[in-house]
Amino acid sequence: MTNAVYTLIVRALSGIVSERAAETLLRAALREQGLTPEGVQAQDMQRVLSGPLLTRLSGVLPPERARAELQTLSGQLQMQYPKAPTLFVGAPLAAWDETAGMTSTSWGDAQQFSADDFEFDDPEYTAAPTERQYALGSAAGQDALIRDLGRMQGVQGVMVCRANGEVLRERALSGATNLSSVIAATALLFQKRSLNLMSADMGGQTVCMRPLGPYCVAVVAGPGVNIGRLLAELQQVREAA
Repeated sequence: MTNAVYTLIVRALSGIVSERAAETLLRAALREQGLTPEGVQAQDMQRVLSGPLLTRLSGVLPPERARAELQTLSGQLQMQYPKAPTLFVGAPLAAWDETAGMTSTSWGDAQQFSADDFEFDDPEYTAAPTERQYALGSAAGQDALIRDLGRMQGVQGVMVCRANGEVLRERALSGATNLSSVIAATALLFQKRSLNLMSADMGGQTVCMRPLGPYCVAVVAGPGVNIGRLLAELQQVREAA
């Protein structure tokens, strides 16, 4: 069972990114430091916030915003645990607190933003992903999808399967036999719920999946992958009519 320190941070982080992304990012950052959700202490979490989690979140959000958000979380953690002071320099402030002349507004009044509205400090992220279509009913289309997703840094393997979990094609998967059963079970889960994207932390690897009509694509990524970019790429994949 996760402890109070982990629960505090993952809940706050899920207000910045999705709940699933918050779990994936935080668990990966803890693992990098040799820590667990069950045993992490407040002092340990302060190191994680200002170190590996800041690095990972900066790959999903603009770096300035990522730092401001985690600086605020760090301040909240210090308030709950005074013996675990923040490791960020200066008082924790949200990005809008540092901008003079801003008028107050509510989140309900804010316009909807997309990746095009932000500049990502990611050498791979030179532009927002564009929609790509693949003829997944053919071997050539499956190979093209696997080849394109396999080019991303940190991707260890790609699998194309039917919605019932039957594996059609796979490439460069380490321990594919074990992962195939997990991916097949997850593919069946898509049939029971209205999901269009899913990621699961498998310990040393992260599995990201997306249903595409009668098919499903799964990407197995290592600990160094930019999960935010990978999920964004998967969202743009379409089955050709």
